Amino acid sequence: MKTLRVVKLKNMPIFNMLALEEYLLEEPCENILLVNYGTPDAIVLGKSNDRDALVVENPNVPLIRRFSGGGTVYVDSSTIFISWILSKELEEAKCVDTLFNWTVNGFKKAHPNLPIDRIETDYVLKNSKVGGTAQYVKKDRILHHTSFLFDFSNEKLSLLKTPEKAPAYRQNRPHATFVTSLNTHFTKPQDFVEPYLQELTKEFSLKEISMLEILQDLKSPKQTVYLD
Repeated sequence: MKTLRVVKLKNMPIFNMLALEEYLLEEPCENILLVNYGTPDAIVLGKSNDRDALVVENPNVPLIRRFSGGGTVYVDSSTIFISWILSKELEEAKCVDTLFNWTVNGFKKAHPNLPIDRIETDYVLKNSKVGGTAQYVKKDRILHHTSFLFDFSNEKLSLLKTPEKAPAYRQNRPHATFVTSLNTHFTKPQDFVEPYLQELTKEFSLKEISMLEILQDLKSPKQTVYLD
């Protein structure tokens, strides 16, 4: 059976997590699933996002530009980060759409009563966004990372401007009514993640590893940068 190495983290700063992802993408390592429960407050912009068009002036939280595409998100202690870094030799990871559809189907199987699905590049509950995604594709490896909202603050979301280019299903809704959270369905974040990991054992041999096993070789990120 295929092996999937699982790294569980708690409150790792999102800059550090992105640096870790960059490292794992560059190195010829095995298939990895990263799970990080929460992070210190920050705003993360996609590689090509226009800071002035998407973030209010002087937001008073760190601004970080990640190495992948995708939209701009506010992340904090209530965010669940899940990142898949897989070999493109896997049937599940042949391309971006195949990998995204596979992850969605896995969550559906793990939570048959949860109305989770995919619309365009978002994870949704019915027609409200509950997770944003970004991808990075190399010749032999592919990254799919997402930030799920276990909870959110309207005050914090107000630091993000409504993007000019938005998915059609948003229908011009402001952040406060466009997004939703998982905490109306689960008591704690682990209740959402652990059944999914159990579902993965049907396809993979899961091996949990610690940060100590990879930190010794971790290099500085090449593309992820602090803007402020």
